[in-house]
Order: sequence, then C-alpha cells, then structure tokens
Amino acid sequence: MAGWQRAGGCLCLLTCVLVVVGCKDREKEEALAKAEEARMMLARLKTTLSRTNREMTDLKEELVAVKENRNELQAQVDQLVKERSGVMARAGDAQERIKLLTAQSDDQAKSVTVLRSEIAELKTLVESQQVTIDEQKATIEGLQKTIEQLQGADGTQPEVPEEPEEPTPIP
Repeated sequence: MAGWQRAGGCLCLLTCVLVVVGCKDREKEEALAKAEEARMMLARLKTTLSRTNREMTDLKEELVAVKENRNELQAQVDQLVKERSGVMARAGDAQERIKLLTAQSDDQAKSVTVLRSEIAELKTLVESQQVTIDEQKATIEGLQKTIEQLQGADGTQPEVPEEPEEPTPIP
C-alpha cells in the first residue's frame, strides 16, 4: 500500500513541477491529461487495494476458522486413537479368553467322549449281568418247580440226593 501512495505522490509532484515550469498550453494540457489519467488510475488502484484488503481480511478469518476446525478434528483423532488403543487391548483380552475357553471346551469334549465310552462299557456290563440274572432266575424257577414236583401231594420234604462224588482220576 505504501508503494502505491508513493507512486501517487510522485505523480502529483510531477504534475506540479510541470505546471510551475510553465510548459506550453498544449504541453500543459497533455500533462494535465496525463495527470488526470494518473489520478484515475490511482483511484482504481485504491479501489482494487481496498477490495484486496477486504478479501485478505475475509481470508484471514476463514484461515482462523479452518485452524480451529483442524484443532477440533485433531482432538477428535487423538480421542479416536486412544479409544482404538483401548478397544484393541480389550480385543486382545477377548482373544486370549476365547483361546482359553476353546482349550477348556476341547478338554471337556475329550472328557465327554471318555465318559460316553465308559457308559457304553457299563451298559454292556449291565446287559451281561441282566442276562446272568435272568439265567439264574430261570434256574431258580426250574429248581423250585423240581422241588414242588418232588414234594408231591403229601407235603413231605423229599430227600435231596447226595451229589455223587467225582471220581478220582487214576494216575
């Protein structure tokens, strides 16, 4: 701005010098026309300078707003980074917990398999014992029928034959 004022001042000084020197009318008129042109140019430059100063002020305000927005966004980014770190830590903890639970689940699955095998063995044992019990019941019933037949109608106890001794083997 100071440069434009100097240029305008120089033009005015030049105009005054030409007038004082006493140029011819034609030269004087030309000098006055040039001086008037310079004044008009100076007025346009002042208008342009004023408009440029307003634009610069607006741009400075906009720059301040942009800096504030940038600071707010940076604060949000910092907050998100902190939250992300916390989430990542919790995710790591969750993964460790999942691994532990998976290992426990695998152990329990193995235990269930072993228990099912034992249950199957016990069922087989129970079935074989039931067969033995049924056989013994049948034997008992058969013996009871034999006893009843031997007792006969008189109600006396029959003599139980002695079991024959096993023959001794001859050497």
